[in-house]
Amino acid sequence: MHDFSACAFGMRTERSIAQAAFTLVELLVVSATIGLLALVMATALSNAIEAGRDMRCRSQLRQMAFGALLRAELDGGLLPASYERDVLTGATRTWEWVLWHLGTEYQVQQCPSFRGAAMWDGDKFTGYNYNSSYLGGRILRRGGVLLAASLTSARIGDIRNPSECAMFGDGEYENGANKFMRSPFPGPLDPDASLALGGTQGFRHRGRTNVAFADGHVESRSNRYTTTAAPGSPAPQCGFLSPDNRLYDLE
Repeated sequence: MHDFSACAFGMRTERSIAQAAFTLVELLVVSATIGLLALVMATALSNAIEAGRDMRCRSQLRQMAFGALLRAELDGGLLPASYERDVLTGATRTWEWVLWHLGTEYQVQQCPSFRGAAMWDGDKFTGYNYNSSYLGGRILRRGGVLLAASLTSARIGDIRNPSECAMFGDGEYENGANKFMRSPFPGPLDPDASLALGGTQGFRHRGRTNVAFADGHVESRSNRYTTTAAPGSPAPQCGFLSPDNRLYDLE
């Protein structure tokens, strides 16, 4: 005679084990799905944050370009100098001061994606540079007397193709930010080729760099060029906007 109660008990036990095992598998699948969704959401959030920083950066560069164009309009077409220096005291005012014509640096000059060191001690905001190979000259004085070694900035009317002449951009080199954008080969306002590697652009916006051109429009560019007359090569993720001076010069 069969013991049906024992058999039924065995069947219920096996069924309970199977149900428990199935529930464990379900939990593992749910956990894996949640983890995957969290990763996807974190990536999407990171991309969204960087996209916001990128948009803000381009907006700030556009403001700087318009500021420089306004200064030029007020100064008879002459663009702001890269810097002014008293050779007796060493006191220097860079294009930030000239651009805004105030003694302070505004937060608009801080690239939201740049976390490195400023070029000079005392810089509160940093991350951008100004075309000092072709646009911004230098003003040197000794006790208020203008020196012959000064270099006059370009005039707006000198730029034949403003939409292809870089004015401001994401400045960066090996040691941090830089204020002075340099072309890969010497320009009329910086005949010293060794300056080029200190004036490169940082491709820090997801492998791209932002540039404001002399007509006021801003572009995001991914092509990074490393050929230069300077000895050595640009730092990682830094470089020039063109293989020659075509995006810096007045042509």
